[in-house]
Amino acid sequence: MITAVKRGINNENGFALILAVLMLAVITVIGVAATRTSETESQIASNERQIANQLYSAEGALVQALETATTTWAAPTSSFLTDPETVASYTSSIDFDGDGTNDATVEIRCIECSGDPCIGTGIAGLSTAANSLPNGLPHRGPPPPGSGYSMKHFEVRRYGVTTGSATGNTQIQAGVYKVFNK
Repeated sequence: MITAVKRGINNENGFALILAVLMLAVITVIGVAATRTSETESQIASNERQIANQLYSAEGALVQALETATTTWAAPTSSFLTDPETVASYTSSIDFDGDGTNDATVEIRCIECSGDPCIGTGIAGLSTAANSLPNGLPHRGPPPPGSGYSMKHFEVRRYGVTTGSATGNTQIQAGVYKVFNK
């Protein structure tokens, strides 16, 4: 009887097959988990790339709006500069890559201040973001200290520039001013 028990305990026939199947199952589970993780990481990287491209489009539109100001919205002959503050606006769409689809939008309006606290007037045709500029300074005022412009001979006019990606998911706002002779 003791010999039969010892033989049953020491019998390892088939153990290698069971161990191989268990190891194969563990490796398969690890492989499936790694595949799912890499798919998720790939989707995250794709989303990050799309968000970065949208930010770059909005930022590029802001730079282009500021660099071409003297030939577009802030040109000396532009009606934008002579329209009343509560209706003056400029909108444009930008196609950076020339494929015929708009990559970004630009909306510019006067920063205005009426009353205390400052409350701006919404302008028809502009987005909510462009009409929700932080107000605090009047549209017309003296040049900022240290700008090099004399308060006696010059004044500034303040504008809010809102740019956005084509999808509208990314928006950038900047306050700018243009110097005029009094």
